[in-house]
Amino acid sequence: MSPSGVTKNVLSDAELVERARRGDTESYGSLCRRYERSALAVALTRLGDVHAAEDVVQATLLVGFQRLATLSDASKFGPWILQIARRQALESTRRRHMSVAIPGGRTSEITTSEASTTDWIDKDNLLRLVERLPDHERVLIGLRFFDGLSLAEIAETTARPLGTVSKQLSRATTRLRGWLRKEETR
Repeated sequence: MSPSGVTKNVLSDAELVERARRGDTESYGSLCRRYERSALAVALTRLGDVHAAEDVVQATLLVGFQRLATLSDASKFGPWILQIARRQALESTRRRHMSVAIPGGRTSEITTSEASTTDWIDKDNLLRLVERLPDHERVLIGLRFFDGLSLAEIAETTARPLGTVSKQLSRATTRLRGWLRKEETR
């Protein structure tokens, strides 16, 4: 129940995908709002530049909309859109680097945008560690910690039993803590 006492009806990814396929653009908008922060985390992991990552998220959501008909399992929208985000970030990285000829026959690689990485990204390995998780755990971590959903909301969103969500989130956070401890001792 919401604070106003009204039960909030949260549609699953599969329901929203099916509605979007039938032309309901607001349903696709709901999917975008649900996964945009997770997609941003994926893009930031690769790019380290907030503005470039935001551009990648926009491209990701557009590509996702254009290719929605190709998604074979509507309940797998989260991992699918995050895979598109990874590909878009990789493509953005390729576009940002270009070789230039230098007089004398040499070439040099330059970056088309300055490395505007903020200090907190350099110090925080968490995003890179989240990227190492399996897709299903990455989606759960994103929904819980980046999007702030409760366990019940995640269960409803992903159409998984609450116990499964709880167990998988517990395993993912334990794995992340272990990786963080390991990196701190290096």
